[in-house]
Amino acid sequence: MPHYDEVQTPLDLFQMFITEDILSNIVDQTNLNAMRKRNLALKLSLEELRRFLGVQMLMSILKLPAIRMYWENGIRYSPVADTMSRDRFISLRSFFHICDDTLMIPKGEVGHDKLFKIRRLYDAFRENLKKIDPEEIQSIDEQMIPFKGTIGFRQYLKDKPHLWGVKVFTRAGISGIVYDIDIYRKRSC
Repeated sequence: MPHYDEVQTPLDLFQMFITEDILSNIVDQTNLNAMRKRNLALKLSLEELRRFLGVQMLMSILKLPAIRMYWENGIRYSPVADTMSRDRFISLRSFFHICDDTLMIPKGEVGHDKLFKIRRLYDAFRENLKKIDPEEIQSIDEQMIPFKGTIGFRQYLKDKPHLWGVKVFTRAGISGIVYDIDIYRKRSC
């Protein structure tokens, strides 16, 4: 893995942590999910997944009130609309999957993992963080990742700018580079 100082573009940084193996797994699981839910041959490819993720990132930067607006006449945002059709984007978004749900151990049973749906991605991400050469001076702190959805380990922290979200502990250097992350999931809200 290159040293973080060697990263030239945002794409380089993304590829340091989200590897081809991770993307291939997402392609497989998304196609499998579409087949299971609707008996639909989605035929998602690695290249199309990359475009889909790029569109998702663009939408997180330039937010419009409704997804359909990125494709509507008059408002149309070409970097999104020219990359993928609206119907295809919505279809991929509805079937997007990271894991095989049939392998999940039900809540309340021994071995249940609250992070099951993201476990493979989370573990790979942590392993890639640990490959970065650490600085000598480091600290551990809690952070809140804003999240409005329903999840068993969503937290409320009155002293944080984002009151509700996923609480994580991070180990970072003086430069702000994160070397490890741990999702807090001990207590439910």
